[in-house]
Amino acid sequence: MKKKYKIILSILLPIICITSVCLSFLLPKTKAEKENNLPQQIIAEDTGASSAGKDQKGGAVYIENGASYVMRGGTIAGMVKTYGGAVYIASGSTFTMEAGTITGCQAKYGGAIYVASGGTCNINGGTISGNFTEVGPAIYVENGGTLNVSEEAVIENNEYAKYLVVSSDTIVVGNPSANFNLPYIDFGTYPQTYAGSDMNTTLESWYNSNSPTSVNTYVVRQRTWEAYEYTDGNVYARGLSLPYNTSHTYLNGETVIASGSAVWFKVEPIRWIILNYDAYTAGTDSELEIMSYLALTGDIRFNASSTDADGTAGTSDDPNQWVNSELRTWLNSTFYTSAFTSDEQEIISTTTVGNNITGNYSSATSNTTGVATEDKVYLLSYWDYYNSAGLFTNTATKRLCSPTDFALGNHCFKYTNTSYVTATYPSGGTCYYWTRSAGSSASYVCYVDILGDLNRTNYVTNFNFGVRPALRLSI
Repeated sequence: MKKKYKIILSILLPIICITSVCLSFLLPKTKAEKENNLPQQIIAEDTGASSAGKDQKGGAVYIENGASYVMRGGTIAGMVKTYGGAVYIASGSTFTMEAGTITGCQAKYGGAIYVASGGTCNINGGTISGNFTEVGPAIYVENGGTLNVSEEAVIENNEYAKYLVVSSDTIVVGNPSANFNLPYIDFGTYPQTYAGSDMNTTLESWYNSNSPTSVNTYVVRQRTWEAYEYTDGNVYARGLSLPYNTSHTYLNGETVIASGSAVWFKVEPIRWIILNYDAYTAGTDSELEIMSYLALTGDIRFNASSTDADGTAGTSDDPNQWVNSELRTWLNSTFYTSAFTSDEQEIISTTTVGNNITGNYSSATSNTTGVATEDKVYLLSYWDYYNSAGLFTNTATKRLCSPTDFALGNHCFKYTNTSYVTATYPSGGTCYYWTRSAGSSASYVCYVDILGDLNRTNYVTNFNFGVRPALRLSI
């Protein structure tokens, strides 16, 4: 006996990030999605598949108009397409599954199978399990398509999820002359680009006239940046500027807003460079390790003493140890909760982070001599940058980094000597930024300087250094 499905349902879940696709991953379904017990099959309107190219359809099988295909056994696994992770059934064609398994496939529509209007799908047996998609975890059927499912067929444990797309393109890291290009990913959001003087005035007037409701809060030390959704559909964060130097310029060439004045920054996706892309794609590393492309903020001390004048939390005990760091606390609490949604937080791994002891920073064992920590977000170590066999090959030009406009508004220093213009900041400029490693004495921490060189003597209470977070994604 066969069941004829006549469900009409359309579910649209937002795409987190779209870039040039190399690898497509999916975030786990949310708690609400798990509890809603949504159906395994979806029948709904045309999704745009009719105008899409064949390269977007059917990871394993594409069935042309007038053709038929019978699956009598075997396994289709791990395929990725926009329409039908494993199988796409065009109008006027028929797919029949008698036996076998479709598993681990991914798509935006129809994790396992997509049935176009006028197509026919007969599931007489076999198993469709463990597939993922935004709409129709197992099977997506357009209006006008036909789906027949036998009681002998097993369709289970297919899940709703959201795209997280890794770009196949690369970006220049550090100085263009370094010829150092890495794949990247956009993940999470944070205030970054100055709104511009005209928009800054417009937003301030709108804010004073309308008293809008904040949609997010970003705290940098003791100053709060409230984010609001403006009528143009964008989100902007408002706070009081605290620049290191009022002669610094934003990306658009305008001079930074003076200290204490209201300034607005656009909240944008965070761009991350992928540190272990080759190892991940080769299957030797199960997680993606990523680090922010730019320094996202300044004004976070590594470890302010317990007598810090502004009352910032800290301790005078082992102030250069990552385990005690104010910066570590900020990254794993304030930054983590404001930059990432609950869905995004689900795939951020807890990483065991190796640390060093004072004075031991440049040996192969330095990351094992100190107290290990368990972190969601962390910084790279001196050894990570110094290791000649590592990604940065102990090369200064590869370590150059620029600050975001938001970082400039939060006391980050920018060096603008034209000899060190970086591709990451087209208007020119590099910044100092922290590592997590203890320096040459108890008062010092290791850092990367404005020329990309490693240094071991920055005071733990400095606050004009950039913050360049790293984390791992379990996908």
